[in-house]
Amino acid sequence: MGPRRTHTKSRNGCPECKKRRLKCDERFPCTNCIKHAIQCSYLARDASTPVSTPATQLDPLQTSRASPLIPKSYPTTPGSAAAPPESRSDLLHFLAESPNEIPTFDTDDWASDLELMHHYSTATCNTLTIREDARHVWRVVLPIEGYSNRYLMHGILALSALHRAHLYPAQREKYIKATAYHQAAGLKQFRELIASPIDPSNWQPVFCFSSMIMVYVCASPVRIGERWPAPILNMAELFSVVKGMQSIMEPWLHSLRKTQLAPLVNSVYLESEPLIASPAMMQQSLLPAGAREHLSLLHKFVDEYPFTEHEDDPHTPDGSLNPDHRTDYKKALQYFENSTRQIDLAGPHVEIGMVLMWAYSLSTRFRHDLEAYWSPALVLLAYWCVLLHLVEHSWFINGASRELLEDIEKRIHPAYKDWLAWPKLCVFGK
Repeated sequence: MGPRRTHTKSRNGCPECKKRRLKCDERFPCTNCIKHAIQCSYLARDASTPVSTPATQLDPLQTSRASPLIPKSYPTTPGSAAAPPESRSDLLHFLAESPNEIPTFDTDDWASDLELMHHYSTATCNTLTIREDARHVWRVVLPIEGYSNRYLMHGILALSALHRAHLYPAQREKYIKATAYHQAAGLKQFRELIASPIDPSNWQPVFCFSSMIMVYVCASPVRIGERWPAPILNMAELFSVVKGMQSIMEPWLHSLRKTQLAPLVNSVYLESEPLIASPAMMQQSLLPAGAREHLSLLHKFVDEYPFTEHEDDPHTPDGSLNPDHRTDYKKALQYFENSTRQIDLAGPHVEIGMVLMWAYSLSTRFRHDLEAYWSPALVLLAYWCVLLHLVEHSWFINGASRELLEDIEKRIHPAYKDWLAWPKLCVFGK
């Protein structure tokens, strides 16, 4: 008998092959999944476990083609890197304040769930984005993920019920009750899931549910039946949620473009596509006239503002100059420009994500400044209202820029009210 043939065993195959007890060739996507037309969640070793090098740590603002969605560096082991403590804690704090007890609801009313699923697939999914490839993701890909992830299906039904509450005021109480039930049921499982590091088997449905949470928070006025209770503070909370979600998903976002979820990013960050900002395209831009000039003035404002530890009165600062504070604001302003760049490239097809991406750059210090109604933070937020106003056709954004700008005008120090003139002209038309 000849020598026994050596055998190598690997545990790195894709989850789909493991479920079906097939040998995986560990390619991306693997041959078995291609053959059976299955979405492969296998992450190639060179894509999911890159070694941190100077090349992988480039600041996305250093180059016009780098995306703020792409992390500066990646963990050695997929899912082993936790989000930055401050961002993760902000998100977990928000989720912890969500109801732990699931509201009473007739869970046997399957007809109601079918109604909500039908409405989601025929109406709600089309209101969340403009591009058809991204609509396909919301309409088809997310429900498929929901079949095997119960919390995601609850999120889908909650969003559909919220949309129907907006469309049919006479039946609002019924749909708000359904929204509260499904959202609480989904969040209960989601909280438990993200308490541990995300892994290759669950990061895609986590990303999907995270996207729904952002819409849910934006639609707070629909849920409570009135305007934002405290627009500036409510927006700071939304920024914390967006930042926290991005931080938790950061180790996996570089793989997003290799999945069926890719259109959700491609529709928002257009500079990854071979687009050239031609004069004809720029003429279609929805940015108001004079945007570039006023953005230059805003740069000057940040450069010259006397940042101090405290600001009871900007003309009599009682703290020492804090140059690090200015750095946070300059970064926020750079990402603001990044949002305007995407809006320019989009022409008349501005996606909500192009506006919300500004939140990725906002430090905890900046968000605290918003909560303290500090003048420089309110000036930047007022300019951001101009971008928010561009997407107010959406049912879950409707009126937010006006309410926010009104609140800023009430809270800002009188010495800086002149900085609100251009945002008010763009938002209110006067």
